Amino acid sequence: MGGDGSEFLQRDFSETYERYHVESLQNMSKQELVKEYLELEKCLSRMEEENNRLRMESKKAGGEAADPARVQALEREVDRLRAENLRLLREQELLPRQEKGPCKPGE
Repeated sequence: MGGDGSEFLQRDFSETYERYHVESLQNMSKQELVKEYLELEKCLSRMEEENNRLRMESKKAGGEAADPARVQALEREVDRLRAENLRLLREQELLPRQEKGPCKPGE
């Protein structure tokens, strides 16, 4: 299988994974989405700190200390986490505002 075949498989996998992920987010309650969002925010923060640390190491050592592949991988992960956070925010906004529980008669 040539490069085109592997690109197709990668794209197919990505699309399938994305559909599954969207379905799993749609099945979450508002509370679960908020929890997931907060976890992703923590992860994003850690990745940004690690990225900044590696950049500082690279500058101190004249650009040779930090592994460029590692820095690129961290940047891709940060981008992915940002996109995931945006998706969770959108999911949260789409949920009905009635998550407070059933109203009592007379309210």
